[in-house]
Amino acid sequence: MAHTASWMEVKVNRAILMLLACAALLPQSALPAADSAQYSDAFRRWVHVGTGVILPGTNPNLTSEEGMHHIFANKKAVDSYPSGNFADGSIIVYELRDFQQKNGVIFEGDRKRVDMMIKDSSAYKETGGWRFERFWGNDRTRNAIPDSGTTCFQCHSKANAHGFVFSHIN
Repeated sequence: MAHTASWMEVKVNRAILMLLACAALLPQSALPAADSAQYSDAFRRWVHVGTGVILPGTNPNLTSEEGMHHIFANKKAVDSYPSGNFADGSIIVYELRDFQQKNGVIFEGDRKRVDMMIKDSSAYKETGGWRFERFWGNDRTRNAIPDSGTTCFQCHSKANAHGFVFSHIN
């Protein structure tokens, strides 16, 4: 029996693809920022917004996003999703992982990177109230985005109708 995607699956998949396309534009060799945040794996216990997989060689514009990606949101972000008016303190995490495939089953692999959106409307007015951060592999302390996310916001500004967030929870 063929699986037909629900409207919610289509919305989440479109949001994930838009996020991936924007993330692919960021430089792979950005210098660490001086005022980066630290994170813990506690985000993996937050609400899971969605998961997608980009298979190797399927889209030359998304080679930096190949792998399994998960989106997580803390309680403040989850409560803000319906309106798109994200409260200060909202945090959304995009985790990119390698994957393995065996007998038609895809398994999560090692972490490639963690991207974070942290809402603080008074501190980050130029980026819609969001600070954007990126951490390579399992490095939890060195933010690879030197400009607090000005580069990220170039894409995220396209999602202004939903608080500059591509993903949706319905």
